[in-house]
Amino acid sequence: MQVDSGKGPLAGQVALVTGGARGIGAAVCRALAEDGATVYAADLLSCDETVAGIAEAGGRAYGCRLDVVDRAASVALADDIIASEKRLDILVCNAGICPPGTVAGDWEQWDRVIDVNVNGTQASIAACWPHMSARRYGRIVLVSSMAYYQGGVIVGTEYSASKGAVAAMARHVARNGGPYGILCNAVAPGVIATEMTAGFSKPDPDAIPLRRIGTADDVAGPVRFLCGPHSAYMTGTILNVTGGIVLAA
Repeated sequence: MQVDSGKGPLAGQVALVTGGARGIGAAVCRALAEDGATVYAADLLSCDETVAGIAEAGGRAYGCRLDVVDRAASVALADDIIASEKRLDILVCNAGICPPGTVAGDWEQWDRVIDVNVNGTQASIAACWPHMSARRYGRIVLVSSMAYYQGGVIVGTEYSASKGAVAAMARHVARNGGPYGILCNAVAPGVIATEMTAGFSKPDPDAIPLRRIGTADDVAGPVRFLCGPHSAYMTGTILNVTGGIVLAA
């Protein structure tokens, strides 16, 4: 990546990306910075590598430690960004967990997945909503999964349910955010090679219409589009990023 400081479709804008330490989140941080945004990468893991890469390319980024299920911490982070930057334009809710599971999984895992993937997403939205609605501008992108309409194969019921909830949340926020200039969309990735999926078996690439496993950058591209000016008349949309595994939803 290479950032042309002060230029790009997102120049002057400020973005918060949860789960920004690695994988899809880190790729989204790089993409938004490349388009000129100041990026706050938030994660329980260290975001130093993400931030360093952006800075080396000439961009502006900061790493923040955040447990998305901590509602007070989410509010405090949004407030801190506003205090420092005077604006918060973009929120990408990428933080999530995806443990292997079954239909009759254990309840502890169910509670944890729903807490992080659903409640954590809502906590971030709720923390940013007052600032975006007051300015009458916002771009919110949620990360769902093809598991919500395909049915998880090696993930548990809780993961598919959580990503179905995220898709529903995107549509709800879109309907309610429209009058305030807040657009909310989601991406639904398919089989993506990241650290989170490293321990999962992957399908034969020949079974995928595009004949390859997806990358984090493949997902970051559509997110970048949904955060930028060319998606100004799109809200409540779920974009499939599956290499053709899912052709309609």
